[in-house]
Order: sequence, then C-alpha cells, then structure tokens
Amino acid sequence: MHSFGPSTSIAAQHPHMQQRLLLGICVGLLVVVGVSLALAAREFERSFNDIEVGATMQKARQLSRLLADEQRQLETNIRDYAAWEDAAKFIASRDPGFVRSNFTPDALTGMRVDLVWVIDKDGQDRYSGLLDARNRRIQSPAPPELLRKFERAMTAPTTKRPPAGRLVRLDNSLAAYAVQDIKAGDTGIPTGSHMLFARFIDSDEIARLRNSLDIPVSLTELPPVLTPTWLAAQPPELGQWLGNPQASPVLVRVASPGTMTGSLLVRDIDGNPAALLTTSVPRDVHALGVRTTRALLGGIALLILAASAYALSLAHRLRTNAAAQRESERRYASIAAQVHEAIMLVDADTGHIVEGNAALLRALGATTDELRAMTVYDVYTDLTPEQLERARNEAPRQVVCASRMQCGPDNTTDAEVSISLIESAGRRLLCMVGHDITHRRVAEQQQRSNNRKLSYMAQHDPLTGLPNRLYLRARLPRALRFAAATDRTMAVVYLDIDHFKKINDSRGHGTGDHLLQTVAQRLRAAVGKQDLVTRMSGDEFVIVVVALPDADTAETIAERIQSAIQAPIAIGEAVLNVSASMGLALFPHHGADMEALLKHADIALYQAKEAGRRCHRMFSQDMLVRVSESVALEQALRRAVGTDQLSMVYQPIIDLRSGRIASLEALMRWRHPELGAIPPAQFIPIADACGLTAPIGMHALREVLAQLRVWLDSGLPVVPIAVNISPVQFESEGFCELVTALTAEYGVEPHWLRFEITETVLLKDPRALAARLQSLRNFGAQLLIDDFGTGYSGLSYLAQLPVDAIKIDRSFVSDLGRIDTRASIVGAVIDMAKKLNMSTIAEGVETATQAALLRTQGCDFAQGFHFSKPVNASHCKTLFDQLGWERPANSVLMTRVLRSS
Repeated sequence: MHSFGPSTSIAAQHPHMQQRLLLGICVGLLVVVGVSLALAAREFERSFNDIEVGATMQKARQLSRLLADEQRQLETNIRDYAAWEDAAKFIASRDPGFVRSNFTPDALTGMRVDLVWVIDKDGQDRYSGLLDARNRRIQSPAPPELLRKFERAMTAPTTKRPPAGRLVRLDNSLAAYAVQDIKAGDTGIPTGSHMLFARFIDSDEIARLRNSLDIPVSLTELPPVLTPTWLAAQPPELGQWLGNPQASPVLVRVASPGTMTGSLLVRDIDGNPAALLTTSVPRDVHALGVRTTRALLGGIALLILAASAYALSLAHRLRTNAAAQRESERRYASIAAQVHEAIMLVDADTGHIVEGNAALLRALGATTDELRAMTVYDVYTDLTPEQLERARNEAPRQVVCASRMQCGPDNTTDAEVSISLIESAGRRLLCMVGHDITHRRVAEQQQRSNNRKLSYMAQHDPLTGLPNRLYLRARLPRALRFAAATDRTMAVVYLDIDHFKKINDSRGHGTGDHLLQTVAQRLRAAVGKQDLVTRMSGDEFVIVVVALPDADTAETIAERIQSAIQAPIAIGEAVLNVSASMGLALFPHHGADMEALLKHADIALYQAKEAGRRCHRMFSQDMLVRVSESVALEQALRRAVGTDQLSMVYQPIIDLRSGRIASLEALMRWRHPELGAIPPAQFIPIADACGLTAPIGMHALREVLAQLRVWLDSGLPVVPIAVNISPVQFESEGFCELVTALTAEYGVEPHWLRFEITETVLLKDPRALAARLQSLRNFGAQLLIDDFGTGYSGLSYLAQLPVDAIKIDRSFVSDLGRIDTRASIVGAVIDMAKKLNMSTIAEGVETATQAALLRTQGCDFAQGFHFSKPVNASHCKTLFDQLGWERPANSVLMTRVLRSS
C-alpha cells in the first residue's frame, strides 16, 4: 500500500502536469513565432522602403533626362539658325528682313525661346530681342541689364558644359541658354559671331515639365553662396548633401512620414549650385506594406489564439455533443408530431411502415401498432413499386409523385408524396411526406376554366359575340392549309357597313351597337355553319367561306349577304335601312396565304366603295395596279405640299342684285411635273384619306394671304377671298390662334378673309363649334357654310351658330328650271336664311336661266361657269383693273376681259 500511494498521487497530478506542459509549449511557440514575425516585418518594411526609394530615384532621373532633352532641343534650334546662310548675311549686311522673318513672336513661342542675342566678332550687338509671350510682342533691343547676365555665357562654348550646368542666374529666376557660332553658309567656316538663345525657367516652364512627366515638380532657387549657417538651417540629410561637392546630383529622402522626395541639383555657368528641382511621391507602397505586415501579424496571432482556444474547448464540446444530440432528436420528434403533413418512415426493401407521426395516425384513424402492420401501399393506394424502386435508386435526390391517400376505411384524398432515401444505423429507410393537395387541384381546375374563358374573351368580340381578329389569324392559316391539301376553293369576304359613322354620330352609340349586333346575327345566318364570320373592328367584318365549287358561288353568297343586311332593321321606334360594301378574294386564285387574301379582299372593298357603295367587287390584278397608282399619287402629293406644284385659282362670286364682283373663292390646283394637271376630285380624296388635308389647307391659307398682300400693295380694288377649311383643320386645337398669327405675319386685315366650312361639321358638338366660330367672327372674318343641303341634320343646329352666309349646293342649282321641286327647296333655303339674317350664295350656276331664277327667288350671290371659271391671280388682277368697283360684271364684259388677259 505504501508504494501504491505515490503512484496514486502522481496519477492524480498527471492531468494538471499535462495542462501546464501544454501551456508552456504554447507560450514558447508564441514567443518564437512572435520574434520571427517581428524580424520578418522589419525586413518587409525595409523592402518596401527600398522599392519607394528606387521609384523616387527613377522619377528624379526622368526629371534630369527631361531637363537635358530640353537643353539639347534649345541647342538644336540655335544650331539650325546659326548654320543658315541668311544668318551670316545678316551679320555682314544687317538686313532687318532676317529678323522680321525668323524672330517673330510665333516662331519664338514655338521654340520656347524667351531671349535672342546676336553679336559680331568684335563683340558688337547686331540684334537682341526679349519675348513678351502674354502680349505676343518682342521688345528689341533687350534690356541691357538682362544682357549683361549672359555676357559670360556668350563667350563660353556651350559644348564644354553639361546640359544641367547651362544655367544663368537672373534677379528672380534662372535661365537656360545655348550659344552657337554663326558659320558661313557655303563654307561652314565660323564667322566669329555668336548667337544666344535663352529660356526662362519660371512657373510656366515648371508647369510644362510637370505636365510632360505627369508628376509633381517644384523649383527651389539656392542662394549664390551656400554658407555653413544656411546649410545648418536645412534638414540634416539635405544640408549634408548640398555641402558635399562630390555628392550625386540626385538625392532621395523621406520628407515626412507620408511623403518621399527626389531632388535634382542643377548648377549655373560657374558650376555653383543654382536650384533644386524636386518631385514628391506619396509613400503608398510603404504604408501598404506596414498595413499588410501588421494585418498579417494580427491574423497569425488571432489564428494562434483561436487554435489554442479551440484546443481547450474541444474536450468540453465533445462532452456536451451527446446531450445536445439527444435534445435535438427530442425537439425534432416533437416538431414532426405537430406538423399537419403525414410523415412516415418506410423500409426501403420491404415497403413496411416503420414509424409515422401523429398527423398520419389521425388521417388513417389507426394506432401505432396497427400502423406498423401496414405497408406503404395500404396508405397510398395509387403508389407503384416502380416509383419506390426509382426512389431507392436515385438517392439521395427527392422524388415527388401524386397518389390517392387513404383517409379512413372508405375515404381517400388527393396527395402529393415527397420521397427521399435516408440511412439510419445501417438501415435504408424511405422518408415519405404526404401533402394534401385537394385545394390545389380545385384551384388548378378553376384556373383552367378561367384560362378557357380568358382565351374565349381574347378571341371573341364582346359586343357581337363573333370571333375577332386574333381568332381569325389563328384559324385562317389552318383552314388554308386544309384547303390546299384537299384542293378546295375558299372565299374571303371583307365587309364594311356603308355610312355607319354617320348613323353612330347622329343616333348615338347605343343605336350603333344594336345595329352591329343585328348585322352580326344576319351575317352568321347568311352563311353555312362551317363558314367563319369575324368582326375585325368597328363596322368591318371578314367572312371566310369554305368549300366553294366555283367563283360564281362566291358571287351568289355575296348577293345573299347583301340582301340579308339590306332588310329593314327596327331599333326602338326607328327603322333603319343600311347596306354594305364588300370585297372578295378567292383561294388559291387571288392568294395562297392569309396576308395576301386579306390584303386583296381589302383592295376589292375599297373599289366597291369607290363604285358608290351598296355593292361588292371581286379582286382582280387591275385593282392592285390602281391601288399602286393611288399610293404613288399619295407619295407625290406628300412631296408636292409646300412647293409650287400646288397653286391657287380664284372664282368670282357675283352680287346678283348689282352684277358686281362681291368676293372670290380660293380653290387649290395641282400640276404634277410629269402627270400634268391633276383634278381636285382626284387628289382631294387622297389628301383626306392620308391625313394631308391640314397641311394642304395651311398651304392654301398662306398662299391667299400672300396674294392679298401683293394686291393690297399694288393698290388694286381687292375684294374678300373665301378659303375652304377642312373639318380636321377647323377642329384642331389652336386654329383661331394660328389664323391670328398668320394675318399678323402677312400684314393682312382679317376682314379680307372668309372661311368656308362644310355642313358635315354641323354634326359635331354644337357648343364647341359655336365657340370656335364666334372666335373667328370676333377676329373679323366672315363664316360661310359650304355645300348646304347635303347633310343629315344641319338645320337643327344652324340657328345656334354665328354664321354669315350659307352656300346652296350645286346639286340643287343644276336642276333649276327642269325640276320644280328643286326650285321649292332652293326657295325654302333662301327664306330660312333671310329669317336667320344670313346671306345665300348659289354654287354651280351655269346658265342665264338659273341665274334669273335665283335672282327672282331672292338669292344674294352666285358663282359658276355662267359668270367665270376659276382663274389665276394674273387674271384676277386684270378683272380688278378693268372692272373696278362700279362697273357691273356681266358675262360679255368678263369674257372680253379674260380673253384680253
């Protein structure tokens, strides 16, 4: 027992001894590592310092080379001048032309020469000049006191001194110089004369050196004598360097903790120190090295401390891991028991259930013992062995599949099963998580139903219920492919309801919508079930007729469609009679694809409209040619706007009571350089269709104002001129302000203008129309309603509008004397105008009988070929000159006047 005691004491003390030994080893390692790192850090800092010294030395040497290059350039310039034959002649003849040609401000500035001095072999001044660069002039002769500074330099050969020593001290600065013997140009023999170029080393020169090297450069002038007192006042390293005549011309030193400087010593003509050229470099490399070294030391120290702490805590962590793992397992088991998803562990080889959570037991209505007697196929009835096999073979990737989950004896639900393979104590288990997706299935079905509804809504017109443009573009290509494969003929009918806009505007959008619905129903009933009827937009429809035996059948179908549309349509208490214009294109005769057929059917529709509407047209190649010509004419009209191709003619308006010319109507004419005169009936519809009405109207207004200005300046007895204003132009914002600006621009009084607007404008908003008309009337111009009697409802608005006169349409005037009803209508219009205090103007008067009837019925004014055709401005001038204000404009006199002009 006695011998066992010490052994027991040593054993008891052994762990403490191991801890002390481990601690001592750690401390020793820390000391060794710390000393090693300190030595390495010192060496690193020395290396970084050497790098900065080398970089600063390099910059100082660059500064020295640049200064030498500048001196050599100065020497090269003066050598070229001194070697010229003109320089030797100048010494001999003193010809001032040499100075004027060579020593100009521009020449000296280009060479950066501030002083030029030329002396002959006897030492006499031949020329001296000092450049004033700021005022760009040369002071000649140069100041004597300045030249005296360079007397010794003039007699000392330049080549015997290094570039850095060719400096002369001035009062407040230094100057670099170069001296060259002037040689005879033909022999090259020195003449004994000398030429000196000098450049002042001032702030501008230092700035140029700084920009050339892209480094900071400063100049410090030294005193003529470096006394011990002055040297002692300088930084020690700088003072020792300046006081040592044998020292290197370049000194690199640490000027401050963050800056290192490189100084270049330059000497004067006597070899004495003259100035220091200094460049400074921030000690970024040294600072980076210090920071890097300290960071490295700190990182290693932290690493050692962390390793020590980790070693000390490792044992404690090992003791607590087991307890933590048991606690973690308990928590996860508690979480699994709380989740709503059915979770179970299944033997991967047999499919028997090993364990399940509370949610699974509740769903199955089973106990734990009953669950362990079940297999996975008892829970998920649709699950297949192949799916389990795939889960086993694709571990550890999760496999998701859909199945039916048993919920009670007689109930199942949709479930999504997530399967993943796990290893537990050497046993392969499948973790299966079942998600109830009943609500998601319901949502998916609802989504599919909504998608079908949205697809239907996107491809069908909500007003008529017909398929729309999108449906047509999706369906028609398939139909064309089927027709091509079965060698069938198809017809594409493009349909447009005639004058639908007028009905919509006059009777309201509700009536228009009802009309479209009725037309859609009739179109659907007029064609077969296999045919397609679509509403493209507005009042446009496209009908696709399949399986046609021949082209005549397409004509028959078009007539049947027209008959169906023309049947009276009752909307409320009103009965409407409408018609349609149709264009037909056949497959494959008129096109092999959808775009071509729709395009050609649209062209045929356009031809049907031009033919007077209420009809149909079959596409032909001639139509395509006419459309191409119309497009070409449109492009030509666009180019003609604003040029002299468009000009104005003027038709007199005659006072029927006095026979005098009361006013003129300005009419647009177009003369194409190649096609000749193009009638208004041809180009005005093109302008309306392509949106050129407003630019053409503006062109006409400017032409009229310019012509009025010419006539007024000529002193002619001018009459007012009426200008036609299109609805687009009149309804545009700012039209009244634009007219005001144009009359002011041309200097024409507003009362010389009359504006004619068509009766269709009356169908617009009467309040806005009345306000715009009143603005023009307040401006001083008169207002006329053109083509009165051709509109639908102008009479109901006429009394509300500030109008001066109405123009009776030529369709009523042309039948006067032949149809009694026309005379009654004209008389009614005249009587109505008088009651509204408006004048009347009859258009299209072509016979004396018409003029007499109009005069009898009380019409105020008339215009037409009976009085005069539209004439150009020169004919109008002749009319004004010969007719004046007092002579009646009878037909005989006007004919004589026009012929004489």
